[in-house]
Amino acid sequence: MRKIVWLALVALMLGQPLPAQTLAPAGALQFHVDYARFRQDDKSGYLEVYYSFHPRLLTFMQQQGKFHAGIALSTRLLRAGAEQAVADKNMALHLAEADTAATWYRFPFVTQTGFVLPQGDYTLEVTAVDSLAPNRKVTAKAQVNIPAYGPAVMLSDLELCKKIAPSQNKADLFYKNALEVVPQPEPLFGVSTSPVLFYYAELYRLTPNTSYTINTQIVDSDGKIVYEKPREQKYSGSSGMIVDNKMVTALPSGKYSLRCIVADQAGVELTKSEKTFFLLNPHVQVAALSGIEQMRKDFSALSEEELSAEFRTAQYLALAEEKKIFGQLTSADAKREFLAKFWADAEQGRADKPAIRRAEYLRRVKMANQEYSALGKEGWRTDRGRVFILYSKPDEIERYPAEVDSKAHEVWRYFSIEKGVEFVFIDRNGYGEYLLVHSTKRDELHDDLWERLLQ
Repeated sequence: MRKIVWLALVALMLGQPLPAQTLAPAGALQFHVDYARFRQDDKSGYLEVYYSFHPRLLTFMQQQGKFHAGIALSTRLLRAGAEQAVADKNMALHLAEADTAATWYRFPFVTQTGFVLPQGDYTLEVTAVDSLAPNRKVTAKAQVNIPAYGPAVMLSDLELCKKIAPSQNKADLFYKNALEVVPQPEPLFGVSTSPVLFYYAELYRLTPNTSYTINTQIVDSDGKIVYEKPREQKYSGSSGMIVDNKMVTALPSGKYSLRCIVADQAGVELTKSEKTFFLLNPHVQVAALSGIEQMRKDFSALSEEELSAEFRTAQYLALAEEKKIFGQLTSADAKREFLAKFWADAEQGRADKPAIRRAEYLRRVKMANQEYSALGKEGWRTDRGRVFILYSKPDEIERYPAEVDSKAHEVWRYFSIEKGVEFVFIDRNGYGEYLLVHSTKRDELHDDLWERLLQ
């Protein structure tokens, strides 16, 4: 059962010195605000604003065997670009409980209010003040659009709820269309908070006694539909409700969207609404993706141009046959699949190519571009850039500036590769591009007489 919250003026509590029996808050003052927009008439909407706060974050005073606390909520709505509020409401909530060890102290209290607003853009501004410590306050703002409600079928916002149950108590703050609809402004659900996700929405401009398809989906942060429930619904009037719930304790922790799509009998989408929420289910273990599955996921957001650019920088790892095949690919999907397989293999190492993770390789490409660009050439294309990308930062660098009889050059040494190798680079043209002239590593350019090139 929802605990009763007494609405009372607490102005008398403000400014009074706190008695010795004071319970300090457990942390910084926080509250959550959410809203949903419903149709009022053709030219205006009804904005419901929902608030929740945790008692443990308020200052309490013990008096006459009970712990007292309060929070003052000020809500203002301003037209876009205006400073004068077109609507405002003030609420003061007073809590009085005997024992802070009880569950009420740990779980949020919820309240709500509503505004009838003409079509247009608004700024919603809510300020919460700790009644026993007025210097503790926090403000939240949101941009709200009240849409025009035309002749087409239209769906309200989805209201995420902690509870929905039949009710005849019209005096109840949360009464709505013969239901008790308790919102959950903090959109966090899961095994230890709210294991069941309730939701409520309203439909307008329906054709009476006509069937519609209501398809409810839960979509994860990757856009994958993890739950879907289509159903046929016939409404007797021109408006109706969508009321349902879903147990969400079997889904992994993460960010999700609740999506509701309304279609006609031919399957044509008429209207839809979507709402973000979060799940905390630490008991649900997420199966690790295989290497190639993770690669496919990584490449899904890249354009064809970005895919081609990445493979160009990866040419130092690519086999000759792979370069030929990639050059023949003509679609983004084909390139994504190729690169997923390419990097899954490259991260394991093959032939004489060093094993390297894609993220590390791309990091080195970025650093090479920052450190070794020369003569308008990107750093990854230079000799020093290539060596850095393939073998990482050298263990030792000897730098020799240009002299009258010698060109500038560098000697890079790696002590853990093949029991020690070195690379020699010379600025042969004097313009800052150092060319590889000699290395002791297998399969690299080798020239024992490289010193003659210093002249």
